[in-house]
Amino acid sequence: MKIRKLIIWPKDSAFPPREVEFELDKVNVITGASRTGKSAIIPIIDYCLGSSSCSIPIDTIRDYASWYGVILQIDQDQILIARKVPTGSDPSNVFYYHKGTSVTIPPALEEGNASIEDVKHSLNELALLPYFSLDPEEASKNSFRSRLSIRDLMGFVFQTQDIVANQNILFYKTHAHEHREKLRTWFPFILGAENLDVLKARQRLQVLERKLNRLRRELDKERRISEEWKSNIFGHLMTAVDYGLLEAEFSHSDVPERLLEVGKELVERSPDRPRVAEDQIQASNKELIRLDAQDDDLASQIARIKKRLEEVKRLKSSFTDYGSVARKKADRLHLSKWLTDVAEHTESCPVCGEAGHSNALREINKISAVLEEYEDEASKFQVIPTTFDREEQRLKQDLEDVIEQRSALQERYDRFVQKDEQARKSFYRNKEMYIFLGHFGSSLERFEKLIEGGDLESQIQELQNEYDQLKPLVNERAILRRVDAATDKIDDLMLSYLQHLDVEEKYRQSSPKVDIKELTIKVRGNEGDWHFLAEVGSASNWVSFHIAAMCAFQEFFASLPGSSVPGFVIFDQPSQVYFPKVPLVEGGEKEEDFKKYKDEDFDAVKKIFKTLSESSSKPDSSWQFIVLDHADKAIYGGIKNVHEVDEWRDGKKLIPLEWYTDV
Repeated sequence: MKIRKLIIWPKDSAFPPREVEFELDKVNVITGASRTGKSAIIPIIDYCLGSSSCSIPIDTIRDYASWYGVILQIDQDQILIARKVPTGSDPSNVFYYHKGTSVTIPPALEEGNASIEDVKHSLNELALLPYFSLDPEEASKNSFRSRLSIRDLMGFVFQTQDIVANQNILFYKTHAHEHREKLRTWFPFILGAENLDVLKARQRLQVLERKLNRLRRELDKERRISEEWKSNIFGHLMTAVDYGLLEAEFSHSDVPERLLEVGKELVERSPDRPRVAEDQIQASNKELIRLDAQDDDLASQIARIKKRLEEVKRLKSSFTDYGSVARKKADRLHLSKWLTDVAEHTESCPVCGEAGHSNALREINKISAVLEEYEDEASKFQVIPTTFDREEQRLKQDLEDVIEQRSALQERYDRFVQKDEQARKSFYRNKEMYIFLGHFGSSLERFEKLIEGGDLESQIQELQNEYDQLKPLVNERAILRRVDAATDKIDDLMLSYLQHLDVEEKYRQSSPKVDIKELTIKVRGNEGDWHFLAEVGSASNWVSFHIAAMCAFQEFFASLPGSSVPGFVIFDQPSQVYFPKVPLVEGGEKEEDFKKYKDEDFDAVKKIFKTLSESSSKPDSSWQFIVLDHADKAIYGGIKNVHEVDEWRDGKKLIPLEWYTDV
């Protein structure tokens, strides 16, 4: 991945987009005075590549722009990624994404077609980054072990002003704990010491270890419980002997498997009735059983009689209630005799009071006949039939008889049991034995699972086999050797670059060391001990180590098959430790201004450009450098493979003046 173009679309669509074009395999330089927008280039590119925050300078660079964009070159493809200007302090989630062999820059952008997640996902796939986290179960709790993203690799490509000469920080954004730990965690993969197969195996091993530990704890727990169950089963077997169900010899000292064998034999041979010798069975057992059966029969008879008696009582009550209602109705309608008497002794109609109805008596007789029938029907319920009383009395007598029979039977039963205590014990022993056998069968199944481990042992064995097959792939010692070999190579490359940079002579004598745990550089002191870069004096040393380190990393990544690290590095103001940020002469920092500085400072800055040039000019080089600096052609002019992209002085800036001078 390299940067082909930087684009800024104006807020006023009357102006064309601002384009800054870079060469892919050279040292690209943008020189200019202060406050021209050079230091905004890294934040703009970072913003377009999916940064979760926006550090693009406010005011002019944000106020007169609508979209920022970059064109990336990845192998033969070009990718245009544009992102809308942030609203206030909130980064925009509106992106425009287009991929092709040759990308045309739209004159204006109105709508996006992608989100930040879409862009990062696409770049992750193009970079061939692992699609999984190092530890799926811990990724949500520990973001350091979450999936490696293209965003995590930005640490190798951006050297901002506050980093390029920093004695404490070597990689972009690693001042933040989260970025620092994430880079540390994934460094072995980034260096090529681990590949996808190793990461997959490592991830699976972590899952297997957790499962195995859990299953083994469960198995140990069950086996501890099985010791208690051994005593439990032994007690059950002794009870079986007491019942006369078992003849096998066993003891408490027998192994669990022996007790299990005896228990299985007991269950398989459990009889339909107790296997007790005939001479142990007394005749009283049969008599007790017969008495129990009689008692059950009498209890059933009592229940039936009580039910019948209740039915008779309910029917008698219903009859009485109905008769009472019928009589009340008959009393209210007792008109038949009165109507007949009135009709026979008067000439007037008893209904309408008029005389002369020829059929009045006949019609009145018809009505009276109907009323007499209803009165007769009501009279039938005036007296409750004696049938109810007889049936009720008979049932009560039957109930008393059966209760007396049962009482007599109970007395006989009690006398019999008191007479023969052994019969009673044998009877209940018979019942208890079958209850015992039921419980024992269930306990035996559980005991068998405990001593054999059940499914747990088979699960553990299956997982252990998989673990043993994967373990050789994750050989920690071999990985550590590969990490050491990689860092040794980077150390040697750094030393080769330090030979041409402005560092003290002693630092050219032995290779520095990249410390991937602390994410810094170590150097050997005069006494032979190793010291962190923060313990080394002079800012010129710090910037030289940064330049050497970035060149060494890019050369090393280029040697790896399919490295995921982008192939460009952007340096902002590497000459800051030699030249002031403000111009000495009003109007800019031109060649004649630099001549006023000491020759050694001039030469030191020139060494930076020469070193970058030599790095990108190597036969197998495939990386790109972009330098944003005050220094101009007076320093880098004539150096091989250095390309001046633009010079921003005399009013020329990143944001064209016409975008805002007419406002």
